[in-house]
Amino acid sequence: LLVAGFLLFVGSAVAGAVAIVLAGLSAVSNFVFIPYYPFWSILMIALAVYVIWAVTRSGVFDPRT
Repeated sequence: LLVAGFLLFVGSAVAGAVAIVLAGLSAVSNFVFIPYYPFWSILMIALAVYVIWAVTRSGVFDPRT
């Protein structure tokens, strides 16, 4: 995760894909914890969605290249 984060600053498309996949897995896994920790789970889901938006918006992960 640290290597993927560093490579995002460099502009690696593979790191962008890794970041999107890990943020997506985090968002999906936090749905399980909503009944137990509702505030924290919704906050983490929102953060994962923001990370996915930021990576795709920045142009790092461009599937056309």
